[in-house]
Amino acid sequence: MPSRKQRRRRDKTFRHEYGFVTYDEEGHEVEVDPAEIRPEKAKTERAKPKPTGRGGRPLREPPAPSWRRSLRRGGIWGGLMFVVLVFFLPGTGSPASRVLVGLLYAGAFVPLTYWIDRLAYRNYLRRTGKS
Repeated sequence: MPSRKQRRRRDKTFRHEYGFVTYDEEGHEVEVDPAEIRPEKAKTERAKPKPTGRGGRPLREPPAPSWRRSLRRGGIWGGLMFVVLVFFLPGTGSPASRVLVGLLYAGAFVPLTYWIDRLAYRNYLRRTGKS
């Protein structure tokens, strides 16, 4: 048995009974063929379908990898890790070693973010067939 929502949706399709008509020279109504109202599109001008992801949505083009963006993102995440290691984990080693480890993490985030950007961009190019 259909739900109330399904019944309302079906009833909505039957609510509007109308036809396309024109009037001839004598004033009588003449029905118009639906093919005359909306001509079919030319089959030669079909657009190339967009590549889709898992959900059927079109793929979003990632930006090409750049070191400037990697420095910005890596600097933010590296700075955050530096602050966490130095100030929020005080019981792990001497202050100098925590600063050194924080700087190493901050420095490692920059090439890591560039590598991730490059991986995503190459994967997009492979899926779309672009070179």
